[in-house]
Amino acid sequence: MRSPSTPSDLTRYSGLASRLALARGVLAWERAFPALWTPAMLAAGFVALALLDLPAWLGAMSGGWGHLAFLIAAGALFLWSLRRAALAWMPAREDEVVRRLERDSGLDHRPVSGLGDQLALGDGDPLTRALWHTHKQRLAAQLNRLRVGAPEPILARIDRYGVRALVLLPLLVGLVAAPDPGARLAAAFQPTLSPLIETPVPTLDVWVNPPAYTGRIPILLAQGATPESLRAPPRTSGDGVRGDGARADPAVTTPRHLAVPTGSTLIAKVNGGDGVPSLVIASEGAETAVSFEAAGIQAHQIEHLIEAGTALAIRQGGTELAAWTLSVLPDLKPTVSLVEDPSPTERAALMIHYAASDDYGLAGVEAHLQRLTTTRAVTDDAPVVLSLALPGRGLEAVDAKDFHDLTPHPWAGQPVRLTLVARDEAGQEGRSEPVTILLPERRFNHPVARAVIEQRKRLTTEPEQKDDIAQILAALAARPQHYYDDIVTFLALRTAAGRLTLSDGDTGTIDAVQALLWDAALRIEDGELSLAARDLRELERKIMEMLAQEDIDEQALEQLLDELKQKIDEYLQAMMEQMQQSLDDGGESQEMAEVDPNRLLERQDLMDMVDRARELMKSGAKDAAQQLLSQLREMMENLRAGRPQPLSPEQMAAREMMRQLQELAEQQQRLMDETYKSHQDGFRRQGQQGQQFGQKPNQRGQGEPQPGQGLNRPGEPSQLGRQPMRPGQRGQQAMPGDGDEAMGNMSAGDLAQLQETLRRQLGEFMRKLGEGMGSIPQPFGEAERAMKEAREALGQGQPGEAVGPQGDAIEQLQDGAQALSEAMRQQQQAAGGATPDPNAQGQANGQDRPDPLRDRPGGGYATNESGVEIPGESDLLRARRIFDELRRRSGERDRPNLELDYIERLLKRF
Repeated sequence: MRSPSTPSDLTRYSGLASRLALARGVLAWERAFPALWTPAMLAAGFVALALLDLPAWLGAMSGGWGHLAFLIAAGALFLWSLRRAALAWMPAREDEVVRRLERDSGLDHRPVSGLGDQLALGDGDPLTRALWHTHKQRLAAQLNRLRVGAPEPILARIDRYGVRALVLLPLLVGLVAAPDPGARLAAAFQPTLSPLIETPVPTLDVWVNPPAYTGRIPILLAQGATPESLRAPPRTSGDGVRGDGARADPAVTTPRHLAVPTGSTLIAKVNGGDGVPSLVIASEGAETAVSFEAAGIQAHQIEHLIEAGTALAIRQGGTELAAWTLSVLPDLKPTVSLVEDPSPTERAALMIHYAASDDYGLAGVEAHLQRLTTTRAVTDDAPVVLSLALPGRGLEAVDAKDFHDLTPHPWAGQPVRLTLVARDEAGQEGRSEPVTILLPERRFNHPVARAVIEQRKRLTTEPEQKDDIAQILAALAARPQHYYDDIVTFLALRTAAGRLTLSDGDTGTIDAVQALLWDAALRIEDGELSLAARDLRELERKIMEMLAQEDIDEQALEQLLDELKQKIDEYLQAMMEQMQQSLDDGGESQEMAEVDPNRLLERQDLMDMVDRARELMKSGAKDAAQQLLSQLREMMENLRAGRPQPLSPEQMAAREMMRQLQELAEQQQRLMDETYKSHQDGFRRQGQQGQQFGQKPNQRGQGEPQPGQGLNRPGEPSQLGRQPMRPGQRGQQAMPGDGDEAMGNMSAGDLAQLQETLRRQLGEFMRKLGEGMGSIPQPFGEAERAMKEAREALGQGQPGEAVGPQGDAIEQLQDGAQALSEAMRQQQQAAGGATPDPNAQGQANGQDRPDPLRDRPGGGYATNESGVEIPGESDLLRARRIFDELRRRSGERDRPNLELDYIERLLKRF
C-alpha cells in the first residue's frame, strides 16, 4: 500500500531536489509564457507606436484627446490581458513535477514516485522490510539517469500566423531610427489636452552673446519667429540683399550658417508648443541634447556655452523647430611687428613704430630688450620690459608710435635685441621677429658733463673704484667756473662724492648716485631743458596709463592735464633759453634758410590740443582723447627750437627755381585781374551794369573773392602760386610796365603784349628746367598753351574770352609746381642725399612730409615730424563755406553773364 510522496520524502536523495526544482521551473515557464504573451505583445506594440510618435500625432490632430484615448485603450487592453493571464495561470502540482522529471529522464514504472512510497502493511515483518528495502535500493539506483529537458516549443502553437513580426519590426525601427527615444517614450505618457484653445504655435527668440572680451555685439538669430519662418530661406535679390533691406551675411543668416567665437553663449526661449524643447548640438557624428528649463506657462529657456560643434538645432516634441550649421571660430593669437626700425627722436628717446592686430582686440603691447655682448650673444642680464602705449582700448588693429627715454639706462649706447610682444584679452601672446638695435645714447658736448658721465659709467663697470670716483667728482665740483657757477650742480657733485665716500658700495647707493650724476650732467649740458623734457615725458606717460584704465578718476585726470600745460610751458621756456644761448654763443656765417611759417608750432596750439582732449573726455570720447594726446606726445618728442638752418647748394638752387615759378604765377594772376577789369570797363562804357559781385564800379567788398581767387584747392598750403593775390598786392618782381594805375589804363593790345611776355618767360623757364632735370612736367606745357590762347583773345580785342584761359594757365602752373617739387624730391632720394624740399624750408632733416599745422604769420617752434593732425578748423569746412557762397551768388541771375560764367568755372574747379 502506498502513501503520496512529498518533497521532504525525496530531498534525502542526493541530487534529486535540484532536478525537481528545474523541472518545476520548466513547467512554470511553459504555463506562464502563453499567459503573458498577450500582455507582452501589447506592451511592445505600445512602445513601437510611441517611438514612431503616433501618440503625439494623434494628439496634434485632436487637440490631445486622441492621445488620451490611445492611452486609455492601450491601458485597458493591457489590464485585460493581465487579468486573462492571471486567470489562466495554474502552478504545477508536485506529482506533475515528478512525472515531468520521470518522462524527461525516460524512466519506466515511475521510479521517482516509487521512492516516495511508504510500506502500509507488514512493517513489523523482517522479511517484508528486507524486501521493501531492496526495492527502494533498486529505485534509487535509477536516479543517476535523471535529467530535465528543455521547455517545449510553444511559440508556434500560440502564434501560428506570425503576428509577432508586426510588433517587433516597428519596435526595432523605432529604437534605431527615432531621435531621442527616451524623450519620445516619456512624451507618449504626457497628453496635452486643449478642450477650448488649440496648442499655440511655438515661437522662438534665439541669440548668441559672444564673449565680452571680443567686443562683438550679440548675434540675433530669431525674434518671435515661428518654425515655418525659420525654415524658409531668406529672400534675397541678385546682389545678396535680403527682402528687409539687410545684406545677407552667411555668419548670422538662418537657417544656413552661424559663425561664432569660441566661448559664446547661446540663449534661446521657446513660447508655446507641445512638450519640453531641447537643444541638440552635433559634433563629429555625435549629437548632444540639452533640455530647456521651464520659464513660465508654456515657456522654456536655455543658456548654453558653445565651445565646439558643426550644427545645432532646437527640437520640441520630436519636431525640429530651427536648425543652423555652425562654425566655432577659434581665438587666434595676436600679431605684432615693427613698421620701421626703432630710431632716436630729437630728444634722444627711442621711437618704436609698431603695428599689432588681434581678431578680438589687443590688451597690451610690450617691447622686451635683451643686452648683447660684442659677439651678439644674449647676456644673462634680466630683460628690460617697455610697456607700449595703445592709442585706444580694445583695438583690433593698431599702427602707433611710442617713445621711451633710455639714455639714463646703463645699457644706453649698447646693442640690444628687441622683441615686441602683443597680448589679447584671453591672455594669448604673439611675438615679432627680434631685431638688433643700438640704444640711443646722449652725446654730451660740455667737457664737465662728459667727465661726469664718464665717472657715472665707471660706477657701472668698476664699482669697486668708488673712492677714486669720489675724488674725481670732488675735484670737478671744486671748479664751479667750469660749469657756469651753478650752485645746483655744485651741490649735486659734492653730494655724490660724499655718499660714495661714506658708502660700502651697496647697490642702492650706487644707483642713487648714478641718478644724481645723470641729472647733474644734463643740467650742465642743457640747463633746465633736459630736466624739463624728462618731467614732461614722465607726465605724458602717467596720463596715457590713466587713460588706459577702465575706471578713470576724472578729478585726478583734470589735475594731470593742468600739470601737463604747466610742464609744456616749462619745456618751451627752457627751449627758448637754450636757443637764445646758442645764438649768443656764435653768429651765422652762411646763408640761412627761413623757417617755414607753415611748419611753426606756437604755444597756444599745444594748449588748444590739451583743452580739446579735456573736452573730448568730458563728452565721453575717451578713445578720441587718447588719440589726440598720443599725437601731442609725438609732436613734443619731435619738437625743436625753430632756429634757421643753412641751405645746401641743391636746396638753394631748388629754392631759386621755385621762387621764379611763384613770381610767374603771381604775374599771371595779376594780369588776369586786369583783363577782367578791362572787360568790366567795356560793359560800363556800353551802359551795362558791369558791377563786380554786386559792388559799385572799381570797388570790391572786403573779404569777397577777387578774380583769380578761389583757385587754390582746399587744404593745400598757400605757396608756390597757390596763394591768390589781392588787388594792389605785388611780389618781389613787378609786372612789366608801370604800376597799378598804368596797368589800369592798358588796352587789350597792351594786355596781349604782357601776356606774350609771360608766355616767353615760361618758355625760358621750361628750357632751363629741361637742361637741368632732363624732363619737363606736362602741366607747364598746358600752361603755355593756355597763355597763347589768352594772348590771341586779347589780340582780337576780346578780354572776356581771355579770362578763362588765363585761369587755366594759373591752375596748370600750380599743378606744375607740385609736380616739379615731387620730381626734385625723387631725384634727390635716388641720388642718396637729403631731399631739397623748397616747401619745407629750414627743417632739421629736410623731410618732405605733410604739414600738420595751420598757417600762421610767424613765431613759434618748428617740428620735423609729420602725419600728426592738430584738430582745428577743417580746411574742408572752409572750402564748403566758400562753395556755398559761390552757389548763392550763382543763383542771382541778375548778375552779368560774364560774372556768372566766372562763378560757374570756379564751381567746376571746386
